[in-house]
Amino acid sequence: MSIKITRAAKLSRIGSTPRSFAAMAEYLPDSVIKSLTSAQLAEMIDALWTCAGDAKAIAAREAIESGRVWDAKRGVSRDLAPLA
Repeated sequence: MSIKITRAAKLSRIGSTPRSFAAMAEYLPDSVIKSLTSAQLAEMIDALWTCAGDAKAIAAREAIESGRVWDAKRGVSRDLAPLA
């Protein structure tokens, strides 16, 4: 991990969860990392984290609205039986 990324992790809200921080940082192109300060990287990674959480909530809500749920144990989407 570069010095800049290490500094960004210390400034980031999710920096205390290293695997989550690293997962978000992996999506940033090297050109972006080089062009931003550590503080800007921390802000961007935190925004990506928020976006990922929001997108997950939207996907779950849409799945339920369409009569589906995710079965994490089996790794498949399941149709909900209609309530009588």
